Amino acid sequence: MTDQGRGYGSEPWGQAGPYGEQGGYPPQQPYPYGQPQQPQQPYGNPQQPQPYGQPQQPQPYPQQPYPYGQQPQQPQPQQPGWPQGPYGTGQQPVFNPQQQPQQPQQPQARPQRPQGPPPSGPGADGIDWVAEAARLEAEARGEAPPVEEHHVHADEDVYVEEHEDGEEYLPFLSDEDDSRSGRRKDKQQGRTERKRSGVACLGLSMMLIAFLGGGGYFGYQYYESHFGPPPDYAGAGTSDVQVQIPDGADGWKMANTLKAAGVIESAQAFVNAYNGDKSSQNIQPGYYTLKLQMSAALALKSLIDQAGGSSVTIPEGKTAKQIYALVDGKLNLKAGTTAQAAQDHAAQLGLPAEAKNNPEGFLWPTRYSIAKGMKPLDLLQAMVTMAKSKIDSLQLDAGAKGVKLANGYEVLTEASILQAEGNNTSDFGKIARVLYNRLNSNVTYGMLEVDTTLQYHLGSKTFTNAQLASPEGGFNTYKVKGLPPTPISNPGEAAIQAVLNPTPGDWAFFVAVDTNDTRFSATWSTFLDDVQVYCAKHGQKVNRTSGQCQ
Repeated sequence: MTDQGRGYGSEPWGQAGPYGEQGGYPPQQPYPYGQPQQPQQPYGNPQQPQPYGQPQQPQPYPQQPYPYGQQPQQPQPQQPGWPQGPYGTGQQPVFNPQQQPQQPQQPQARPQRPQGPPPSGPGADGIDWVAEAARLEAEARGEAPPVEEHHVHADEDVYVEEHEDGEEYLPFLSDEDDSRSGRRKDKQQGRTERKRSGVACLGLSMMLIAFLGGGGYFGYQYYESHFGPPPDYAGAGTSDVQVQIPDGADGWKMANTLKAAGVIESAQAFVNAYNGDKSSQNIQPGYYTLKLQMSAALALKSLIDQAGGSSVTIPEGKTAKQIYALVDGKLNLKAGTTAQAAQDHAAQLGLPAEAKNNPEGFLWPTRYSIAKGMKPLDLLQAMVTMAKSKIDSLQLDAGAKGVKLANGYEVLTEASILQAEGNNTSDFGKIARVLYNRLNSNVTYGMLEVDTTLQYHLGSKTFTNAQLASPEGGFNTYKVKGLPPTPISNPGEAAIQAVLNPTPGDWAFFVAVDTNDTRFSATWSTFLDDVQVYCAKHGQKVNRTSGQCQ
């Protein structure tokens, strides 16, 4: 406040009272310190003195004769007999009713005053006199003093709240208040630093999470290895493979069949899926096209899906004659109808030139849907189209050079022999190596020496010595070097891949003792021992000269 008992600003006494624009205090207002209330007059009336000491409220800016910041002339020193005002100890000046107040000098040109409310906050002496006056007036009326509002000064950049105990509250991650007012408040409260670090708390939380996560991971690994589910492939599998589900097979029989074919990783995983799905009881015996390394659940679903609807499944390793018979039966046609259609419309099948209108090897084994009224030629065309697509995707011509074959057609021919000779896909790689070693070494002088090629040509499982001594159009591989002139069956993808990627080894002979026991050897002597085991199972003895049972 100034020495006139008012706040900072240029308002003169008498322009307006604290309760209105016309000045004066409301009637019947008791004097704060026991003095009878005098009639209120605007300041400057010589007839009635203004009682000094009544607290003033902050005034809006009225029209005033004083320029902003200019003070009126000081009144005469306090006269004896006047009561002492509430703002000091008798040192404040008191108005003398006998003395005319001096009029302030009129300025030549009034400067422009700033717009807005008068300045508030502490003055040069560090005290906010406007707030102090409001507090004293409230105490005089017996009211609770107004709550001091916190003003954020221009040099402050931190949001601050006051607790009931006077301690300031700072947001948890706020920066330290380096402003002038902030440093002053720190000094008043005896604080030297106001730093809070969220980084330390965040780091501790991350360490705790990492510790708990690591413990959970190792605990899960232990549970998985000791008490977890049975091994199971993930996903829909890789290449196609056909599997025959035998008549009367239950869940375990199917599971063992699928595992032996390389479809699923464990029988238990399939049985669990089988027992959990009531639709599995509808799976019918027959040939199914699945994928290698399928998940057990997807393998079961594929078996269920293929069991329904009108379709025909072409098994791997079947000859063209066998496939014609399957189509006749599925389409309810007279026997020989499909074979005649293949002969009469061979040019319409879409076969490559090297096939010479012979579809053998190009009737791709898989499942085909049969529409109502479908003709045999339509189904044969679908098989050839599928075979050509697979051959292109497997890049047989490029792969043939890596295994010393002339072209993709020879790859297809060798794969057809492998498919006819092998029992299990797990043996295909070794059988492919035996065929490779026989064609490219002096062990058999470049001859394959397999029965299946001659049996295909003759259409019989047995043959005579005369037939064995004849080349039989190049299909007698005991007499003719290299491959036969055409494929002898329609191989699947697994057999083709085995030919392109034979298992490393020096084997030159093999014999299938039974469906689950194929024996491989590098010498003729060891091979004869393996044949003896085979012949004994059939009540025969081995001819160690020919290597045949007798």
